[in-house]
Amino acid sequence: MKVGDLIEYTVVGGEEKALGIVLKDLGYNIDYGEQAVSVYWFDSELRTTEKKNSLPDNYEVISEGRRLS
Repeated sequence: MKVGDLIEYTVVGGEEKALGIVLKDLGYNIDYGEQAVSVYWFDSELRTTEKKNSLPDNYEVISEGRRLS
């Protein structure tokens, strides 16, 4: 995941979905033991920290962010 990516989260055992956008690359996260990103979730208006390179099965990048030059 990278800044600007739109991600979709599907609730485990359900059909409810939530959309989030990657706000910031946080670098190494000591709690996860790997790289992490900050995600803003539109439905709950919360920010969470997510693993950058190993998305759970219920997460999907649905639109990649673009870099403007």
